[in-house]
Amino acid sequence: MEISDNLIPDLEWWTRNIKECVNPIREDHFEMEIFSDASLTGWGVACEGNRSHGFWNMEERKEHINYLEFKAVFYGLKCFAKDKHSCEILLRVDNTTALWYINRMGSIQFPKLSNLSKEIWQWCEIRDLWIFASYISSRDNKDANEESRVKQNETEWELASWACNQVDTTFGKFDIDLFASNVNAKCRKFVSWHRDPEAFAVDAFTIPWTNLYFYAFPPFAVILRTIRKIIAEKANGVLVVPFWPTQSWYPLFQKLFVSQPILFHPENDLLIDNCKQFHPLRTSLSLVVGKLSGKRLS
Repeated sequence: MEISDNLIPDLEWWTRNIKECVNPIREDHFEMEIFSDASLTGWGVACEGNRSHGFWNMEERKEHINYLEFKAVFYGLKCFAKDKHSCEILLRVDNTTALWYINRMGSIQFPKLSNLSKEIWQWCEIRDLWIFASYISSRDNKDANEESRVKQNETEWELASWACNQVDTTFGKFDIDLFASNVNAKCRKFVSWHRDPEAFAVDAFTIPWTNLYFYAFPPFAVILRTIRKIIAEKANGVLVVPFWPTQSWYPLFQKLFVSQPILFHPENDLLIDNCKQFHPLRTSLSLVVGKLSGKRLS
């Protein structure tokens, strides 16, 4: 009898774990309670007074809402429980399909949901976590519901792929993206503004930059703060800023150059969001990409 390739990983798992595999009695003593919700534009999660949210990319927005709700559950775990071990966690969801697939550890009816269920349980297995999903009405899921419907803001603008390719070709590969989210990060390792399921850390200004070769495209309001941290920590990396020579921080920015910068003139698709919409200043905004070293002023 032939065995499907899809079954081989499962059989290998059982071979490794059959002797130690047990189903201990659960006490239903939950160390934390995570609320999650999804809309067709984004996801939201909440736990113990803390909240977070994010946006779906164009491909994800084509998915069925059941899949998005299920993915929001996973994001809630990654945001709030990634450092937890050997405990039980209660998941509050307002989607019965996601609830069913979590508690039954998958099903054969919808393979895509079953694969996501498997991924979630494997993630929990590594941490010895036991999860249980409980239904909550949308009305009572207020915090997560509000977060899933947050509108896009300017911190989500990013360089278009053609511009990023030129930056990579000119300045090399980067260790980390300091201002990003899981839908627009330019490196596998990135730092977000708030809790993000895939982020290395939250708030770039709270981590050291000294030993990192970074890519940074900060919100315009924190450009000066970014430059000051580069100088204070003698950091090295690439910074993307508007071509605004009259700004007080611009001469300081220029003093840190260690090579010829790249100047991007206004283009419709120079700056885009995760839905491929163009920036409102696309006809007038030029950008400068400079490779900097904080040691230049030491």
